Amino acid sequence: MKVNLHLTPTEIHEEKLKDTVSVVVDVLRASTTICAALGAGAKEVIPADSTAGAIQLASILSNDTILLCGEREGRIVEGFDLGNSPFQYKPSKVKGKTLIFSSTNGTPVIVKTRQALKTYIGGFVNLDVVVNALKEETAPVHIICAGRNIEFAIEDAVCAGLIILELERRLKTDLELNDGATAAAILADKFRNKIPEIVANSHHGRYLTEIGAENDLPFCADLNRLPLLPVFNDGRITANR
Repeated sequence: MKVNLHLTPTEIHEEKLKDTVSVVVDVLRASTTICAALGAGAKEVIPADSTAGAIQLASILSNDTILLCGEREGRIVEGFDLGNSPFQYKPSKVKGKTLIFSSTNGTPVIVKTRQALKTYIGGFVNLDVVVNALKEETAPVHIICAGRNIEFAIEDAVCAGLIILELERRLKTDLELNDGATAAAILADKFRNKIPEIVANSHHGRYLTEIGAENDLPFCADLNRLPLLPVFNDGRITANR
């Protein structure tokens, strides 16, 4: 299996994703929050690559089953229903709802993968099910780290590298890796037993602590907490369980 890993979203161009399977990793926090939302019974998540795009889409689809969700620089956007903390996505708020979701880093990358055959949304919280899904794929795989403000984020790289290590272990064969994938696998092997520390001490983890979102960090680092597989296809993210 050929696996290309992109340590920042600037490394990938949409046309290169055609006829491939993508995995978007945004540990802090879009991947985690999307898993939490779908796990709480949301019908679907529609990612938007900008706040304006989310608002426009909400106005077009406007009805009582739509929630406008997301953040900029870690904080809920004024006028939105929910932000980007997984704790906000309770069944009482989101069950049966369509969520239009826009985040600073994750959703622009998800939208960028629209030419892929499909895109899995991955984080530490659902790593096992992502690996199991990739085991069954025959198309080339692109794993894209959302990063922070289009820069490298160590928590995303370690998560992506752990996906590769686990995939190799389960397939019992070496994968055909690009240099980014090799580098991420080395990082993951070094830090696989220190996931909470990596998340908390990352640049973005420290920033979230500064703005009062430190309680999200253990949730985002909780390996296999949410065993479901968000799949982006035809503009919408739904859950395969």
